Amino acid sequence: MNNNPQNRKTDDLSPDASTFLHLVDRLMVIHPELTAVQAGIIVAADQNIARDSRTFSRHFGMAHAIVLRELNALLQSTDLLTLTQRDARTLRTHYVPGDKNLNIGKAERLPHRRAD
Repeated sequence: MNNNPQNRKTDDLSPDASTFLHLVDRLMVIHPELTAVQAGIIVAADQNIARDSRTFSRHFGMAHAIVLRELNALLQSTDLLTLTQRDARTLRTHYVPGDKNLNIGKAERLPHRRAD
């Protein structure tokens, strides 16, 4: 992988943290049964930041095992996410937002800024 900043694609961007956290907080008010990590997984999927467990783990600096535990609990207890694929060897789990309307601001996509 080439990490040279001059060779980065223009779409290699990171989300605005305060907006992301605001949406996580808003989702946790609407669905108080969610943990902060579960709400983060849902918001990241909804905002197209991360739609698999490894990407979420990497972007948010969390152990993949923790993300998998929270994701599995979420998939078993709600219909807010839909499982699309799971790699049996690596356990990387792909998902998309569920059919349920999250009411967290679909119209207001997260502003992005360059990752430095």
